[in-house]
Amino acid sequence: SSGINAEYGDDYYEKEKIELYDSEYDVLINSVKVSEAEPCFDMLFASTALISYPDYVFLRSILQRPDDLSVKSFQMLDLDLNGFISLDEYYSLCKMFTKDDEGDPKKHLKTTLRVLLYDHTDDEKITQQKFEQLLKDVQTNCLKAEFNRYRQRENKPDMISVQGFMRAVLRRTKVTPIQRARFIDKSEVYSELDAISLDQFKSMITLLNNFSDFEVAVRMYQIAKKPLAREVFKRAAFICSGENIDDEIVDILFYIFDEAGDGHLSHSEFVNIMKEMETNVASQKSGNHTIGQYFRKCVRNEMIRSYA
Repeated sequence: SSGINAEYGDDYYEKEKIELYDSEYDVLINSVKVSEAEPCFDMLFASTALISYPDYVFLRSILQRPDDLSVKSFQMLDLDLNGFISLDEYYSLCKMFTKDDEGDPKKHLKTTLRVLLYDHTDDEKITQQKFEQLLKDVQTNCLKAEFNRYRQRENKPDMISVQGFMRAVLRRTKVTPIQRARFIDKSEVYSELDAISLDQFKSMITLLNNFSDFEVAVRMYQIAKKPLAREVFKRAAFICSGENIDDEIVDILFYIFDEAGDGHLSHSEFVNIMKEMETNVASQKSGNHTIGQYFRKCVRNEMIRSYA
């Protein structure tokens, strides 16, 4: 036995840990097909994909990032700033999450992600274009997986309920259990729409991932102590995320979060709730620097130290 652990299974919650023999590992790695044209990372989400813990931490760290942060993320990994992320630079990050101190990265066991990024020969390099495609494919597949958690299995198999939609939105916030229960209860009695599509779900999550920009766009209404009307909400959402939020989704949000019942959203009713998903990292301050800035500086210094 090779002692390589993998997780297998289609059910989101129930994963069966299996142990692969060397021959089975070789078959799975050799089956990874690298696109010679446009890079594609959908295979990372196949049941045969082999993902290491450092791979997982890396992928997790680039999730839920607005598109304009992809350049900064790429530069964090590109230690010598030559426009490429080499295998050595990638494993300088991996050393932070493992006790394996082998000097030569090529001695590490190959994973599906490594092959997709560097080919079977390890001769490829990650360009900015490939990195952005990785971000896009990972985020798209994770959205689909999350959508499928709430998918209706009977009359509308490709849709999710309003309750499932609200659960997905609220899990990105830090609302209290009492608030969460109240919002879910309201979604259960909403009768204007009974199902939500993947495209509608994706547009809303994209807005949440760019919510700091949305908050800035509507700040003038907060200063003037004016609530948000539907047309203002839609315009700000498009400007900040590039997504046209459907009227049906806007109606749901106003129904759920308009606790005053005046047909508008106040700053406290919506913005304060949604922005709490970013306060842990981006908004906590220490002195003149945010904790996020200290974290990025620490990570970069550690990576440079490992790479040296």
